[in-house]
Amino acid sequence: MLAILISRAKETGQIKVVPHLVDERLSILQYADDTIIFMDNDLERAKNMKLLLCAFEQLSGLKINFHKSEMFCYGAARARQTEYIQIFGCDMRSYPFRYLGIPMHHRKLMNKDWKYVEERFQKRLNCWRSKLLSVGGRLVLINSVLSSLSMFMLSFFEVPRGVLKKLDYFRPRFFWQIDDNKKKHRLTKWEVVCTLKDQGVLGVLNLDVHNKCLLSKWLFKLINGDGVWQQVLRNKYLRDKTLTQVQYMPEDSQFWAGLMKVKGEFLSLGKFDLGDGPHVRF
Repeated sequence: MLAILISRAKETGQIKVVPHLVDERLSILQYADDTIIFMDNDLERAKNMKLLLCAFEQLSGLKINFHKSEMFCYGAARARQTEYIQIFGCDMRSYPFRYLGIPMHHRKLMNKDWKYVEERFQKRLNCWRSKLLSVGGRLVLINSVLSSLSMFMLSFFEVPRGVLKKLDYFRPRFFWQIDDNKKKHRLTKWEVVCTLKDQGVLGVLNLDVHNKCLLSKWLFKLINGDGVWQQVLRNKYLRDKTLTQVQYMPEDSQFWAGLMKVKGEFLSLGKFDLGDGPHVRF
């Protein structure tokens, strides 16, 4: 109902949404109980949006908690932050903020923005005692629990070298070091331990390789799928070019930068499949 009300108000000019890279523009995104509303910098139409939200409460019987909601201003709208706070009664937040578990920022994420992933690793390791586990037990915990803690972030962003080095510090330490106060000699390099089982080694997940595989899935979906996010990326980055012709630019988003790096590595290896032909340009 909220999406319908916003769409009707947009058609009549009561509210003004940000011009976007999606057909008919993008004014609202909804996932479960999370809702994002996009508006242009206009105080009068912002008041109309507040009236629309109040009308939605009366029609649906649902209550919007404006005190728990958050507001972010861009560009010229930052000079009017006080007026927008008075209209909506929301707190003004800064970057990075988290949406659906992913930190969002207009610039590249720094190593400190990945710190919560390291904290999750440490929290798990604090309740495990490797001396009470066999080698096989420690191996199962590393692959099924510890390595999977970072998979959600690795599926969206290219992991920085410093963060990867830190994560690969926790895993071999738990695997080789039985006592926290007593170091144990490591019998082989961690890169060897991460070699596949069919090659006679333990097959621990290589986070760097896994990160590239997860990002490459987005490239496959971009070429072969058709949805809102594909439309945004095609209109913003591809336009009339093919994927192989596009180069990374410093102002590109971190998500797109990760895709471009993976694409470059696959092209250098000659292993980039562009599908059945329509996206290939000779």
